[in-house]
Amino acid sequence: KSIPGGRSGGAVPWNVQTVNTNPANFLWERDRSSVTCVAPGLYEVSFGFFSRKKPTVQLLVNGEPVLSAVNSASYAVHHSSGRLAAVGPHSAGNVTGLTLFDFVALPPNAKVACTYQGEDGAEGFLGLRKM
Repeated sequence: KSIPGGRSGGAVPWNVQTVNTNPANFLWERDRSSVTCVAPGLYEVSFGFFSRKKPTVQLLVNGEPVLSAVNSASYAVHHSSGRLAAVGPHSAGNVTGLTLFDFVALPPNAKVACTYQGEDGAEGFLGLRKM
């Protein structure tokens, strides 16, 4: 997903679905900012956003932030689990992006979305898997 107008910090509209292993559980519509997870329970969630400078990204459940990946000077702060140290620039640019992999306990019919604050033209993905 190429993200226009990224500086606003608004919800990311998703425009491509690569794989949906359970269309009855993962409800997705083109250019909508949320994916509905019908069944309650534990989910693996991952996201990644790639741009020249690392952005700030939040995962929302029913409009409320539950996880954050935040660029701060020389490291990224993920949730409360610690720091990711930068190792220096790569000749091809920012090849690692800002990524997150975690688990959440979702209520029934949870609307999952991401907000993005950063450079225009970034690319990103959101992955969800029912455990």
